[in-house]
Amino acid sequence: MFIGSTRDFAAFVRSHRIGAKMTQDELARATGMSRRWVQEIEAERIKPTLEAVLSVAATFKQEMHLEPAGNADPFREIFEGL
Repeated sequence: MFIGSTRDFAAFVRSHRIGAKMTQDELARATGMSRRWVQEIEAERIKPTLEAVLSVAATFKQEMHLEPAGNADPFREIFEGL
């Protein structure tokens, strides 16, 4: 999943939390954050720190990768996951 904005990260957090059948409290405990923090992230009211992004990623068994900007392959999303 490409995350290019706070909105994208909020959607990632919300969709993965719901997909994992976790409450906001459970996600907060798993990441070491507060429930309020989870609420604020999902509502796009705050910008997460790198540490927070990595903690959320680890909770959902995801990795973060950096790629050069403009290196987008238009077919990548189509074939990703096949």
